[in-house]
Amino acid sequence: MTNTTHKPQAKIRKVNFKFEKPFPKHWFNNNPIATHFMNAQHLVFPDGEKFFIRSVKAFAEVYKNDPELKKRVDNFIGQEGTHFAEHQKFWDIMIDQDLKPMGFVDFYRNSAWNGLESWFRNKLVKNRLGDKLALSITVALEHYTAMLAESGILNKEMTEKMPKEMQDLFMWHAAEEIEHKSIPFDVLKKVDDNYPLRISGMLLASIGLWYYLTKGTIYLTQQDEDVNRKDIPKYAFDFLNNFRKNFGGTLSKQYYQYFKRDFHPDQIDNYHLAVELLKNKNYA
Repeated sequence: MTNTTHKPQAKIRKVNFKFEKPFPKHWFNNNPIATHFMNAQHLVFPDGEKFFIRSVKAFAEVYKNDPELKKRVDNFIGQEGTHFAEHQKFWDIMIDQDLKPMGFVDFYRNSAWNGLESWFRNKLVKNRLGDKLALSITVALEHYTAMLAESGILNKEMTEKMPKEMQDLFMWHAAEEIEHKSIPFDVLKKVDDNYPLRISGMLLASIGLWYYLTKGTIYLTQQDEDVNRKDIPKYAFDFLNNFRKNFGGTLSKQYYQYFKRDFHPDQIDNYHLAVELLKNKNYA
């Protein structure tokens, strides 16, 4: 049974986040590992959002005759388009900090999109399995972003350690991730409500998400000439301990909910967090 109490409708908002130069190099709690984990999200999100858009657009013929779902998908696409544009702005800051972000971006694009995505879309063509798998991965990653969003909104002591403009960017993004979390899920149900397909997407998404975020964090740390190498274990321990404390509970609980056969994102009652945040930040 789904819980749709106070469920908001996703809407496209005009935002324009600006990062003044020079921007603090270790902007998250003065911890380079924590900072570069967040920087890795700036690098992973833009192309990831474009993948989400491709994945739902691939089945436009399925929802085009459902006016309500089509409107929701259009708003989802609009929100994701804004997300990738806003996060990508920070690439210039990382270039100025000599972190060489494009080295990772090129690797990410060649392996994830030109590599894996291209392979299963072109090879798994029977019954459009490749396209369905891409959509299933999108649904799973949207579940991840909603989980991370809830944790970030609830654990204010984490975001308070960020510069204000960065805090505003991540909180706006978090709210919209919760706001639209059920849209690709509903598309997948309409396309192919197949439990093994949904779970396969989650397993692949889990491997890919943590691999690229970890790879990006390591890459950026290696490029950072202002990190004292002997302090890396201490920074890493502090980051992992804080991540477990602030995000671990939500991730462990809600991750396994996804594996219930009758799961739907609306069963996780966190829409009010998005509504309140967007209202308080005047984004509503």
